[in-house]
Formats: sequence, C-alpha cells, structure tokens
Amino acid sequence: MLPDVIDLSGPYPAQSEPPKPFPFTSAAELTAKPISIQWLLAGILERGSLNLLFGEPAAGKSLFALDWAFCLAHGIHWQGCPTEQTDVVVIAGEGFAGMARRLMALESKYGRPSPDRLFVSERPADLIDENNAQWVADSITALCPNPGLIIIDTLHRNMTGDENSSSDIGQFVANIDNHLKPLGAAVLIVHHSGHGTSQRSRGSSSIRAAMDGEFSATKDGLNVVLSCTKAKDFEAFKPQQFSLMSIDLPWLDDDGEPLRSVYLQHAGNAKSTTNKRKLSARDEAILTALSEAIDKHGVEPSAEIREKFAGFDKWSSAKVVHVDHWRDRSYKVIVTDKDTVDSKRMAFKRARDKLFNHGATAEYDGYAWRIYE
Repeated sequence: MLPDVIDLSGPYPAQSEPPKPFPFTSAAELTAKPISIQWLLAGILERGSLNLLFGEPAAGKSLFALDWAFCLAHGIHWQGCPTEQTDVVVIAGEGFAGMARRLMALESKYGRPSPDRLFVSERPADLIDENNAQWVADSITALCPNPGLIIIDTLHRNMTGDENSSSDIGQFVANIDNHLKPLGAAVLIVHHSGHGTSQRSRGSSSIRAAMDGEFSATKDGLNVVLSCTKAKDFEAFKPQQFSLMSIDLPWLDDDGEPLRSVYLQHAGNAKSTTNKRKLSARDEAILTALSEAIDKHGVEPSAEIREKFAGFDKWSSAKVVHVDHWRDRSYKVIVTDKDTVDSKRMAFKRARDKLFNHGATAEYDGYAWRIYE
C-alpha cells in the first residue's frame, strides 16, 4: 500500500556516477601517424589478435602451436621469423605426459631447455562459461601479468557448448574478447578440420568469421603443410612444408625402452599437389575416422606386423587399430540414401578398398593403420 504522505523535505538521494562515454577516435587522429603491427611472431601472430589453427587428427596442429610457444617464450627465431620474447600460456585439453614428451623433443630440436616463461594448465577450461573465463583470466594475471600469447588447445576440449551453434560460438568468442584479450595477449585456438574435408575448420562458419588470422595444417604424404587461410590485416605467407622428425627421448618406458616423440622440421615451400589423386569427401571422412579410431583404441603393432611391414617410425601411424573399431567410427559419418546398416556396410567396404588401393592405408590380420607416404 502506498503511504498517504511522501516526505520531500530531506535531501535527494545520491545519484550514481554517470557512465563513461563510449570511446571514439577521429579519423584525423587515426591517420596522423602510421600504426605498425606489433608482431609476436613476424608475419604470423600479431599481439592482441584472435587466431585459429586447424587440422585433421595427427596433422601436427598442436605441434605447430607448441613450437611457436617454445620460440616465443625463449625469444628465438622460428624458421627465420623473428619473435618477441614474452610469457606464453597454454590452456591444455590433454594430459601432461604427451605435452612433456613434445617439449623434450623441442629441447632436442633447439638445443636448449624448456623455457620458464611457458606455462601449461593442469586441466581444460570451459570458456563458454563467463565465470570460468574470468577465473582463467585472473589466474593468468596472477601467474604472468603481461602474457603475449594464450593458446587454447583444443576448442572442443575447452567449451561445453555446441561448436556447430553460432550462438554458442558467439558466447565463446565474446568471453575471449571480454576476459582474455584485455590482458594484451594474442589468442591462438587449436581446432579440428571439418568432417569429410581438411580445407576448413569444423563447426559453425562464425568461428572463421571471428578470426584475424587462420592457419591450416594438412598432411601431404610424409610431410605436413602449414598454410595461411585467412589474413585479415597482413599478407598471407606461402604454404610451407615440414617433415615429422621422430627421436628417442632420455626417458625409458616400463620395459626399459626409450620413449619417443616428434617435432616438425622445415622443408621449404610446399610443393604443388595439383596432380595428386583426390579422394571423395566420404573417403576423407572414413580416413579421418581411422585416425580417430587409432587415437582412441590404437595398440602397438605386433612383432609379426612389424616384421612384415616397415615404416612405423617413419611413414606409418605409430599404432594400429582393429578394423571393427574403424568400422564403428566410420558408420557415424557415413550418410546413405537408405541409411541402413547394410548400406553403411557397403559404403565402408568401397571406401576401405579404395583407401587401401591408393596406398593411404594398410591392413593385416584384422588390424588397419595409416600410411603417410
């Protein structure tokens, strides 16, 4: 119930501070002097930018990201490109074992210890949640007040939303813009390539639209090709070719054998692949399904397989997987008119035979693996 009398004799209640005006700059100020790009990694990563590095499984995308991080944290050139020495943070979606082995391989490549200005998270972060994004930003600020590069590896492992949803991706990018980029750092998101194609990133097209720079890592026989697929305010570099170098680490496994890891060795400008035989989108998807099955269910090749087939340390995938696991994974990406088990079975058989005949895969005794030659 309203009061009968309202007392207006007292002072007016204190008014809140008026909001600061929305910032604007005149065109004359913008053109008064040239604005130079502040490169973290010359020609590739600009301070304060948002970038995407995508590729199919085992194409080396995380190897590139960690290699860049290693060089930036040390302030050393990467393949002749100058760097700005800075603190680097990796928000990792994987365990420490694989990360540690890759860092050991980079120590061998560059002949120096892992940098103390490179920090790796102990768990992934749900960056679609604003509170989590702020928590990560606060933790980074406490660790290194002026980070130069924040790597999110991978997008899928660091968000709980749907990567095919433009609204979810919009929230993910907004949280990066509002909480991570204000730290002054460039952000590099590592992501998977699209289902059935290695030419674009997976998920909503709004991912690419939000990026200042976009890069792809693709397999080309025994090599990996790094390309710049979007350069918003700089000139894209020519595609570069790299070889995967496998080395023994000073650490031993339970059987006393040296653990192994890989790093990327520059091999010059990428060679033209215009005459290369092309696989269909379905074939590519089923080939990717083999990589994913190996990642999840792969086992070491038996002594008999190693004896009969060479190349597991050079041009073959390190592990093999039972064909049943490959088939189950492939059925999830095969779309047919009838969409029955029989139609999927026939589609898988045709693709499996084609991949084998093209030399992209090998099989023995119920197990399959990839060939990168």
